Amino acid sequence: MTARYPSTDQWRLFQRYQDNPPPLSPEQFLRYWQVSYSDLAQLAGCSRSTVEHWFIQGASRREPTLAQRRRLVVVHRLWPHAQEVSPCLMAICEFRKL
Repeated sequence: MTARYPSTDQWRLFQRYQDNPPPLSPEQFLRYWQVSYSDLAQLAGCSRSTVEHWFIQGASRREPTLAQRRRLVVVHRLWPHAQEVSPCLMAICEFRKL
């Protein structure tokens, strides 16, 4: 496989994707989905302890990273369409496991 420079269409797609959809906070995610802190940690790619720190008050409180909030919005957008996911997207997801 030879590396190649992205096409104009690929750059356009990246520009459209870059800030879309807007990040979703854990609080917003939990308004839509009834999941445990352990589930939320798995979805956001962090530990349960980190998730617990998102919801406490005081000096120990942590804010979720942009990457974690982006993961939550991707899950939020994908889950309602779980039965409609295209074979192409499934193939991409399988490819990433390699």
